[in-house]
Amino acid sequence: MDNISKERIYKFDNIKLLAIILVVVGHVIDSFTAKSDMFKSLFIFIYAFHMPLFIFISGLFQQRFSDTNKLKINKIAFYIILGFLLKVLNALCKVVRGKRFHIVFFGGGTIEWFLFVLAMFMITAYLLRKVHPAIMLSVSLVIGCICGYFEFICDDYWLSRYFVFLPFYLLGYYMTPELIIKIEKNYAVKIISGLSMLIFFIMSFRTLPFVYQLRRLFTGRNPFSTLKFECGFQHRLLCYAISALLCMAVFCFIPNIKIPILSNMGKNTLAVYFWHRPILYLVGATPFFSSVLALGDPLYKIILLSFGVILALLLSLDIFMLPLKYLNKLIDKLKPLWCYVLIASPFLIGLILDILKIKH
Repeated sequence: MDNISKERIYKFDNIKLLAIILVVVGHVIDSFTAKSDMFKSLFIFIYAFHMPLFIFISGLFQQRFSDTNKLKINKIAFYIILGFLLKVLNALCKVVRGKRFHIVFFGGGTIEWFLFVLAMFMITAYLLRKVHPAIMLSVSLVIGCICGYFEFICDDYWLSRYFVFLPFYLLGYYMTPELIIKIEKNYAVKIISGLSMLIFFIMSFRTLPFVYQLRRLFTGRNPFSTLKFECGFQHRLLCYAISALLCMAVFCFIPNIKIPILSNMGKNTLAVYFWHRPILYLVGATPFFSSVLALGDPLYKIILLSFGVILALLLSLDIFMLPLKYLNKLIDKLKPLWCYVLIASPFLIGLILDILKIKH
């Protein structure tokens, strides 16, 4: 069991590092997909599985709730406050780029959604802890497939991403790392998931106009009515299948070995997620990206991809995790009542500001 535990730690640290690198690279090339079909292909390939993978792992390492293992409101408060801090930081960085300071308190499509939705997932798992896993998974899958028909399920209150990605969280929540290791050692699973990833990768380049239509489905934030083709639950189900197979391929082929320096970086993915978008906003206010584009093809592509990887690795250093750890320790010391106050405060501020806007 000790050996399995060590393998599990190394494997999942390596997976998290790969996933966060893909997140950063995806955000770097997003602004340039209109200029490059190659970036479009990479973007749709990355977005097909990088967030489902993160969310699955979050559920996988969430200790199962029970009558003895209660929900820790301190952790919920940490994610909520961190989400609002990221909202403020992003808004300030946008001011540097000449935009007005603006915060959407009750939802929004920017990257903070992951922190809020993660808190919502934990609350859901706790409140419904006595419901049978088969029922939870089935119902969440059905809701995820049909929620796109309702236009009010969108970025408001992060509802769309909550419903769309909930099956991945619950699937991880009801599994164990040991079970994942056992499954990924099966040769049939390796072959099927590996071929699926290879086929989808090729399709992302060879049949780009067809595959790229799924972009808004993979992001999980858009109702079906906003897509440019007639879409339904079967398309969401297709995206679920693609994401699941690609995630399984990552589990199968990322090694269970401790990679010097890099494996340790996999423990700091939250810091990378928090800091990288504000930094990209600030870099966007400089001539950096325009200067890189002026270098021409293929050099600008190589530099942008390298920049994304290097930025992710730099932000994986322990120093960038220290402020987040300090905040977590501060909130962890609070009594539950103060955690509730902490959670409610930003939403109350948002409500007051919305009321003032209506009066004006």
